[in-house]
Amino acid sequence: KSQRPKGLWKARVTSVPRFQPGGSQGPFHDSDSDDDFDDFDELEIQSSSSSNKKRRLSYSDSGSSDSGELYYWDSSRHCTPPPKRESSWTRRTRIMDTSSITFKGTQTNSKVTCDYEDWEDLKDLFGKALEQYEGEDASSALPLIRGVIHECHRFLLFYEDPSVLFSNPNNIPGHSPDTLTPPDERLHRDWTADHPPDSVGNKAFPNCKCVEPPTAFHSIFGTALFLFGNLVAQDPALVLEGEPESPLQYWLAALDVFETGENLPTRTSGRSVNLPEDWRFAIVWGRTLVCLADETISRLRKTSNSSTDDPSAYKRTPFFADEPTWPSQSPFSIIVQRRPPVTQRMSLITASPDEILRLAMDQFSRGIFHMPHPSHAVPPPAGKPPSSGGASSPLDSFSRAKELFTIASEVLLVAEKLDAPPQRKYWASWADSVFNQMKMEADVDAWRGPINRARGQCCLIVGTAQAEEFEEALERGDDSVLQSEDADEAREALTDAVAFLDKAKSSADPDQVDEELQHFLEEALLTLANMTLDEKAREALYARAQKESGGALDFDDKMDET
Repeated sequence: KSQRPKGLWKARVTSVPRFQPGGSQGPFHDSDSDDDFDDFDELEIQSSSSSNKKRRLSYSDSGSSDSGELYYWDSSRHCTPPPKRESSWTRRTRIMDTSSITFKGTQTNSKVTCDYEDWEDLKDLFGKALEQYEGEDASSALPLIRGVIHECHRFLLFYEDPSVLFSNPNNIPGHSPDTLTPPDERLHRDWTADHPPDSVGNKAFPNCKCVEPPTAFHSIFGTALFLFGNLVAQDPALVLEGEPESPLQYWLAALDVFETGENLPTRTSGRSVNLPEDWRFAIVWGRTLVCLADETISRLRKTSNSSTDDPSAYKRTPFFADEPTWPSQSPFSIIVQRRPPVTQRMSLITASPDEILRLAMDQFSRGIFHMPHPSHAVPPPAGKPPSSGGASSPLDSFSRAKELFTIASEVLLVAEKLDAPPQRKYWASWADSVFNQMKMEADVDAWRGPINRARGQCCLIVGTAQAEEFEEALERGDDSVLQSEDADEAREALTDAVAFLDKAKSSADPDQVDEELQHFLEEALLTLANMTLDEKAREALYARAQKESGGALDFDDKMDET
């Protein structure tokens, strides 16, 4: 037989594998292809009654899924070609399970093994879900997020701690262990006198041989549940049969997953001092707690507006109710089985929104401290791809400015809902400090307008919270309170608010009227005028506030007298 020339023969998948409920055909099909394309990762959909032609998934109608619809994604990555292999690319078509996450997935038992290749596929799928979630229509990512949750469930059915797949470099295909260093080099390295003490090099974690943080799996699982809860909070109609219509259960499940990851043996054995911190793990943990604080405020307000006289009635609301009884084979059930005996959700029963925010602040501080900085970026090791595939994914690249802005914005939204003025002042100041950090980022120019607006809102909340302390005295005609140090701080905050909001207004599109920004500016001017001692300056502020409102504000003689 004559050997076929390389590059001329191709082996392709002739058709998308169909799912046959009663058949024995497996959902996985491997084939080799030497097409020189890097973008094999296309999500495809095929109906059981449609033809074999592939078409790109239309996300406009992906909010719901029925049993007749299957989702496919291609997992492709650059592999080291073995001898006589015709192609260095492997294309694997996988079925993505998009059934209800309250029950066991329809594809959970479709594969009898779970290996490192599956871990790489999970990261690819999660990267696609993040990319879709951050697009114009976040709800279109819901099928992908369901697929991530079902795949994480499958991992937990195989492993008590899935980090054993990637935490040990010797378990990774193609990895060369350090013990293969030639004997002569090891002798010189370990025993010669001229060898420097820190011969391991300038590594941040010299004793760590892990390829990824041990919490990488739980970070993906918890983040998927967190994002799922966010989407349900925006539109409860997106849920499938059996899935909770309240986002609370998803956020609490994410909290359990994060605590399980934090208590892995690799982190509690006392040998984790040299392990790198998973900053994404901490950041999403903190964002989950912020969502729980916001939900606590909403439910406590509903309870306070009710007719009940029982002060402990809020403990019987759905937020503090007993956990639902999940089906034994559901992803939620295995989360309950693996979580620590004493969990953080127990302390949330009596925790106030302020206390929950403080728990979130601890996680944010930890995550921001370990978050990479562009000026201190470390290039990936030679020969190691940025991700599991040839192209970079959202897991490999990020904007530090975007992460900081997201954290501060979410805390700010909760801060303005707090009832106690000192708490509003504290958390608005904390959010402002995070916004202020963004000025050190390389891409801060693109964020200058949103930062000015957000910082103006922070200063407005701080100033109005302090001004509330003087309302009763001012109503009695006691102007002496305006000479205190607290009054000076309030005026300073309100002055900063006006300055930031003016900058935001000047950089905004003049053809589009931002009514919320205009309202913030009017409120800042009015409150500052009420806190001003000088009569001329106060009248000037009133006049400008009226001008900014387009004459909508009406100041009568009584206002002038005050």
